Amino acid sequence: MSLPDAPADRSLLADAVERVPFLRAIPSRDLERLRPYARCRRLARGERAWRQGDATSDFAFVARGRVKLVKAGESGRETILELCGPGELLCANAVCSFAPYCCSAAVIGPGAVVVVVPRRDVLEVLERSPSAAHAFLREVTLRGMNLCQRVEELSRGQVARRIATLLLRLADQLGVAQADEGTLIPIQLSRQDLADLCGTTVETTIRAMTRLGRRSIVRSAGRSLLISDRPALERIARGREA
Repeated sequence: MSLPDAPADRSLLADAVERVPFLRAIPSRDLERLRPYARCRRLARGERAWRQGDATSDFAFVARGRVKLVKAGESGRETILELCGPGELLCANAVCSFAPYCCSAAVIGPGAVVVVVPRRDVLEVLERSPSAAHAFLREVTLRGMNLCQRVEELSRGQVARRIATLLLRLADQLGVAQADEGTLIPIQLSRQDLADLCGTTVETTIRAMTRLGRRSIVRSAGRSLLISDRPALERIARGREA
């Protein structure tokens, strides 16, 4: 269960400012004006900040934890569009265009903190502050680039290639080098999450991950994943190895 939304007090806002590049770019005077309207949402594992089709009114930034953006198709199958971490803006295009949310936002992992600021107040700050406008434009552009990359990932042919491409991207974004062992991806991804990220079924994902494990390319490490043989994973992602 989530805790009730709470106004972002000075300590909460200060923590968010440290983690969100856009907020860091806002002049202190404008940041103080935003503070009374900013809210903090504490969300539990699997909880949704909003659902696909809900009306938009606020910009939301991840302060702690991770949030997945999920798109449901006509058949009901869900595809994860993006995994967003601390500092990142969630589903800005819908908010900017005053359109309903095109996806759902759900917590992945043990929990998350999302800072929510009303759209009208953010837009006023953007009009007054060039530095804030540049930071906001950069964030929106990065989100668009990431979605283009996701389209490329999902368009790869075999599921094995899609999974390999995804794991390599996560390793580049989040990976922690382990001495003589490989690269650890410190994020809790269920087999359902991997299936939704790659646009396939859980059963197919389990078979693909089992094959990677048998070949000692990727294995589970607690609640994380460890890439033990990156060159082999790269060959699979390029389609040079079955």
